[in-house]
Amino acid sequence: MKLFLSDNRKEFSYDELLNNINRQDHYYPAFKSVNLFAFFTNLIVGLVNNKPVTLVDSDFSEQEIEAIGINEVNVAQPIDNRNFASIEEIIDTIKQSSSHIYIYTSGTTGQPKKVEHNYKNLSRAVKSGPKFKENIWGFAYNPTHMAGLQVFFQALENQNELINIFNLSREDVYKAIQDYGITHISATPTFYRLLLPCERQYDSVIRITLGGEKSANKLYDSILSIFPNAKITNVYASTEAGTLFAAKGSDFVIPEHIRSKFKVVNDELFIHKSLIGISHSLKLIDDYYPSGDLIEWIDEDKGVFRFKSRKNELINVGGYKVNPQEVEDIIRNIIGIKDAHVFGKPNSIIGNILCADIVKDNTTDISEMDIRQQLSSKLQDFKIPRRIKFKEALDVTRTGKMKRI
Repeated sequence: MKLFLSDNRKEFSYDELLNNINRQDHYYPAFKSVNLFAFFTNLIVGLVNNKPVTLVDSDFSEQEIEAIGINEVNVAQPIDNRNFASIEEIIDTIKQSSSHIYIYTSGTTGQPKKVEHNYKNLSRAVKSGPKFKENIWGFAYNPTHMAGLQVFFQALENQNELINIFNLSREDVYKAIQDYGITHISATPTFYRLLLPCERQYDSVIRITLGGEKSANKLYDSILSIFPNAKITNVYASTEAGTLFAAKGSDFVIPEHIRSKFKVVNDELFIHKSLIGISHSLKLIDDYYPSGDLIEWIDEDKGVFRFKSRKNELINVGGYKVNPQEVEDIIRNIIGIKDAHVFGKPNSIIGNILCADIVKDNTTDISEMDIRQQLSSKLQDFKIPRRIKFKEALDVTRTGKMKRI
């Protein structure tokens, strides 16, 4: 039987998925569960019955659920029992679904915001066909958010195997890759940094996708040292808009057919409302959504640009605006450093004191003084963290990104 999902080493086939869907005489409009098979089953049942589905993070607290106004979580509603002959029939029905799918932003910079999508929007980047049929996906995202949904639909439409590796330890991720022969992984840069340093190569992986955070060339090189056969793609996606464009390396290219749907104001990327989902909490300016992403043009005529920072992450240090991701990239380039998180702590005199949490890779013994000495030749003085703390690991959000404070 063709494997559909492996979750914590518990396996479910596509036949089991088909039978489970055919048995359903109810579904949950708002479903919260740590059971990934139950979550995907409920989502599919909602879609094939053209019912609204609200995706609720399994770690949402009761206070969060109340604050963002989700009603009647895990309260079942009856549906007409349907009998599908095959998974192919289910997939064809999903493609025609008129369901409203409600997802929430990660809430890393405030209260999560609800955004309404449909299947057409969520599957914009899905590619299907014979050459995709043998793909085996490492599922490395939260299933209730945009990136996780897109990986799920990509796998489902091609009846691929899904191997859940989200929130696993480094050792368990590598074991899953080896045991299942995973060929494709889509994850945040933070996820890939957790796999470092490279201790052996995994030849089965042929496609790596990064998204959700800014990444640098050093990370690409590190990924290739682990997955030498992989083609690496960097994608730009958001809860509000889904996947919009991709990059090779750090330079993104806006496709010509949608280039007119973007503009840049004071270095911030704006996206036309026709490309985003529906949300009453999103503020538009002259029909454009301010993404909060600061960019620099590499070639404006050809739509080529590079990300600089999130607008709300710039840190005021003595009147200077510091981009923490610039400092993090330079720290990560120091031999012996695995990862870094740069942030500000309020100071009554200079606005903020720059701080850094740093994770060593244990390949080289490196001290705080060594780090400061190397940074002094690469950064202006106000960009060098005044407080450095070594940690075993950095905090991660529910979507798998570095947790910024």
